[in-house]
Amino acid sequence: MTTKRYRFSRFFNIQPSLFAAKRISLVVADYYRADRGDRIQFRIKLLMNAPKHLLLPTAFALAILCLVAWVAARPNIISYHSETTEGGKDVAMAADQVNALLQETWTDYSIEPAAGADDLQVYRRLALALVGTAPSLEEIRRFEADPSPDRLQQWTTRFISDSRFVEYFAARLGDAFVDPVAEDLKPHQRERFRRWLGKSLQQGTAYSEIAREMIAAHGVFADRPATTFVSLELSLGDQAAERLAARTSRAFLGQRIDCAQCHDHPFAEWTQPQFEGLAAYYGQVQFRDARVQDTHSRPFVIEDDRAQEERTVAPEVPFDSQWISDGKHLRAQLATWVTHTENRRFRRAIANRVWGLMLGRAFITPVDDLPDPSSPDDPDVLDVLATDLANHGDDLRRLIHVIVATRAFNLASTHEALEDEESAQQHEEAWAVFPVTELSPQQMFRAMQQAAAVKTLRAENANTFSAIRRYEQQDRFVNDYGIASDAEDAQASTIPHTVQRLSGNFTRQLSNATLLTAPGRIAVMSTDATTCLENCYLACLSRRPMPDERKHFLPQFAGNLNRRANAVEDVYWTLFNSAEFCWNH
Repeated sequence: MTTKRYRFSRFFNIQPSLFAAKRISLVVADYYRADRGDRIQFRIKLLMNAPKHLLLPTAFALAILCLVAWVAARPNIISYHSETTEGGKDVAMAADQVNALLQETWTDYSIEPAAGADDLQVYRRLALALVGTAPSLEEIRRFEADPSPDRLQQWTTRFISDSRFVEYFAARLGDAFVDPVAEDLKPHQRERFRRWLGKSLQQGTAYSEIAREMIAAHGVFADRPATTFVSLELSLGDQAAERLAARTSRAFLGQRIDCAQCHDHPFAEWTQPQFEGLAAYYGQVQFRDARVQDTHSRPFVIEDDRAQEERTVAPEVPFDSQWISDGKHLRAQLATWVTHTENRRFRRAIANRVWGLMLGRAFITPVDDLPDPSSPDDPDVLDVLATDLANHGDDLRRLIHVIVATRAFNLASTHEALEDEESAQQHEEAWAVFPVTELSPQQMFRAMQQAAAVKTLRAENANTFSAIRRYEQQDRFVNDYGIASDAEDAQASTIPHTVQRLSGNFTRQLSNATLLTAPGRIAVMSTDATTCLENCYLACLSRRPMPDERKHFLPQFAGNLNRRANAVEDVYWTLFNSAEFCWNH
């Protein structure tokens, strides 16, 4: 045995001691504790620095290391006890309050809401909202096999716990805090900020704590990704305090107070002194040596171009100054004021944004110019969601679950009233139908790639090279397809979008029936033509074909395997370019 092991080690040019379980376990433990970016760098450096005669044994050892680490790192579902069977009633009660307010509106305007959507349709919109893609054929089978009466809530928990939630939902929400098109922010910095935000949401960190961290955090970006919110504006140069005041107000309060930067707001109550007082809270922050820090107390000076003079401005909030804390740290004071439990604007703003991410359109648009809150005695939908959020520790997972349980999220997107333009607008504004919005470029890319894959695509399932290739493909597709508009506002379809789908190489490549793609596997593994067509529709549209669709396509599946494969390719290409695929229906 010893001789064989020695020969084995000699063949791979390594010492027998390297096979000791303790040594391997230590390496795997360090590798597992590292984040995904560090793991990729470790694998690349290991291969690049290995001597030529050790490339084969190094690659072999690296393969074993990755396999062990992959098994150890399989994600666990992060449980959310409020959404288990015993907590389901609690979620339903909050959703019923929202439903009651919607019903009042429907009754007042004599509106009959749409019927409820079927389970697969709701499941598809849930996947698109949380993980940015239509569900895989594998997930659809598991969903349909789940007999649980609250399976939609259970799958909501699963999607929130998924690595794709960090990749997509956290990225879309993060665009509210960090400019999505800022050229001064390096890709790895943006990715690190999104990972921090996504992990915080997955772990149930209070949104108020997340907001305070972004506003008041100090330190080096690598250790405190939350500082990206401040450091990005500081890196842009002059008037950083003014830009931070504007982004703070828009992102966390849903208010465009920056309209009063040069003069009093012509329509709202905001005044120029109020804006300047808000900006003064950022007057002491600096960005030096890649570190966000606050200087000693110094006056905040405004250069008034109109009056040709400089004015010293003291920090002052635009309303309810009693919420300010007694601390000396100005940004900490501001963070306390923004997230104060009585500051209704704060939780109403995030409820509105999350509603928009879940349903494709915010409850009130635009998301950064909300009207003043109404009287607490006359709450609206956003008030109900905000109050429930506050009562449950500002956990955004709770907010998502409540929205999923509402009637608005579960309504069909079709209604006979939509045939009349005036009636359609009335039903849409009253949330009597589920709003139909075009998929974002990121959703389009992910949905097409997932439909063409055999298994569910997740970040932890991809090796280094396939992950890099996927990101490159997504960047090219997004550049060609176009950048999404505000994440919470509905988008309009454009001619370039249609041309890109019809003639783009990406569409043709993902429609090809090969041994490694879903079209090829469906063509080979389906027991008959009917099952084959059904699998195509489930993979692409998350539904089964209608009778007229069966009648049209089934004759094309007759014949040998080669003809069936060609038929599958044609169906895939057709479904990829259908309006139903490109919208959230």
